[in-house]
Amino acid sequence: MGFLRRKYEQIKVLKQKLDVSETIKRAQYPIILAPFFGTPIPIMVRELTQAQIIACGNFSLIETFRDKIERQQNKKQFDILAAAEYAEKQHLICSKALIKPTYNEIIEMITDKSIVDAKSKIDELKEKLKETPRGEERTSLEKELDSLRVWTDLILPEDFMAVVMSYALGIDKSDIKELTSETLLRAAILAELGHNDPSDHIDGKFTAFMRDDINTRAWMILFDERQKNKKGPKHGG
Repeated sequence: MGFLRRKYEQIKVLKQKLDVSETIKRAQYPIILAPFFGTPIPIMVRELTQAQIIACGNFSLIETFRDKIERQQNKKQFDILAAAEYAEKQHLICSKALIKPTYNEIIEMITDKSIVDAKSKIDELKEKLKETPRGEERTSLEKELDSLRVWTDLILPEDFMAVVMSYALGIDKSDIKELTSETLLRAAILAELGHNDPSDHIDGKFTAFMRDDINTRAWMILFDERQKNKKGPKHGG
């Protein structure tokens, strides 16, 4: 009886620790509702740090008017490689941000045999590419691989991914979507004069990652503007 009582007490203490751990986790990470194939589901997510975001790859949260125009023009020229890279970054961000259920738990719930077969085919193609020299055959294999990567990476609903991404990157509570090319150009000019960063000249709510993003894009816009002015209009002789 003494042995059973001790075991019972140990289990009781362990349960209390787990309950406390869960309470701490809930206090640390919010529970939000995200649409999943049309049905709102509760998920526990974290906002990613600058280091965690950078680990997911190189991308920008800033979309200027020029970016939007170029995106519309390029819609007809679907780039399978760009789509594969974008999908991969999306899933990396979601995998780091989702606490409960985890990314892997969600994937397991919705993965069917066709996805399993596709992932197996991806592994086969990767191995085959290692032995295939540059040429038409390799190009064909790379296109097939990219197509499969897009298909397997886009199995999560787009609206669900958008909610997770927005929270993980702190987009909704920031002013990142308010930025324009003109604002960034002005900030870069002021930063050049002041020997500091463009983000020092833009007031608003921005994360550390966003401020680095602002600095990079602002300097790029200033460089492009100067290159354009160097060429100038052509005058007849």
